[in-house]
Amino acid sequence: MLTQGNSKHALALRRWFTFEKIVEAMVAMETYHMNLDKLLTVTRQVCHIDDIEELTAMLNFYHDLGVIVKHGHTVVLQAQWLIDLFKQLLTLRPFDEVVRSDQL
Repeated sequence: MLTQGNSKHALALRRWFTFEKIVEAMVAMETYHMNLDKLLTVTRQVCHIDDIEELTAMLNFYHDLGVIVKHGHTVVLQAQWLIDLFKQLLTLRPFDEVVRSDQL
């Protein structure tokens, strides 16, 4: 039996799945991070989520799942991109090794 409460939850789930599709589309266009305010604007326009509590709950949910990484006013839309970025930073060769290999 579909009650009003169930239909509200069904609509919320649909909006949240739409958010997942938005994130996938942005990552496909090589947008890997975004300012939180801009993401909230896009989410309001496309997912039709106007309730700030629902927006916050949704972002926290996807952050807890590891789908996004939310820190301060920045949202990383693909966690693997951030991991790869850190790997590049941590595996840089020391300057003197770079200079010596260029002199050969």
